[in-house]
Amino acid sequence: MADDGAAQERSTMRSVERAFDVVDLLSDSGRPLRLAEVARGTGLHIATAQRILRVLERRNYVSQDSAGYSVGAAALAAAHSFLVGNHLVLTATPVLQELAAELGLTASLSVRVGSARVLVARVEGASPLRYQLPVGGRLPLHLGAGKVFLAYMDRAAREDAMGALEKIETAGGAVIPMSEFTQLLDEIASRGFAVSRNERAVGAVSVSAPLRSREGELLGVVQASGREEDLPEDRLAEVTREVLNAASSIAARMR
Repeated sequence: MADDGAAQERSTMRSVERAFDVVDLLSDSGRPLRLAEVARGTGLHIATAQRILRVLERRNYVSQDSAGYSVGAAALAAAHSFLVGNHLVLTATPVLQELAAELGLTASLSVRVGSARVLVARVEGASPLRYQLPVGGRLPLHLGAGKVFLAYMDRAAREDAMGALEKIETAGGAVIPMSEFTQLLDEIASRGFAVSRNERAVGAVSVSAPLRSREGELLGVVQASGREEDLPEDRLAEVTREVLNAASSIAARMR
């Protein structure tokens, strides 16, 4: 009987994981997906994918129309609950507001979700960016502020997070060999902050720093972003200092 119970629990856990795999795939797709695409993207048998989609649809975590399946309204409600109830977001927001007001730049906070980072808070500066930093959107770890997360991982974790990437290509057209990129990550870990230019968007510059708990756990990354004309080379020292101070302030208020 004990073995039967354990087997049933393992089966239940697999079903839960598969359901999250489906939701993650739809979240990342950026467009509705057909049943066959969901099955292929999650590695599930098409009948299994269909059963999971039906359950998720009944709970409004998935919606379906003529274009296919997409994330449902219940996912938005869950995201709202996170934004208004998460201790880190609530603690960081007033600090980000002060940072944006002080520098005139867009201040934001990201957390790591698997092999991506997710923006969980953003405060616009006096000079808006030419592109939108998407709250709730998954962003790559190898560009922009994501490099800070990679910088503090060990080699195995970095390789797992970056997958099959053989080189880094930026929006500005730069191509960085992995050997140079690894050296850059080590430099970021050593100095405690990252500066990014034309990486995710042409004409954008950012400074980002780690946000650590009292125990040293990396909770997230604080970032100040602006246009090249708003963040020239002679402002980097000032902006870096303020971003580091903001990260320290958030960490102190978390205790």
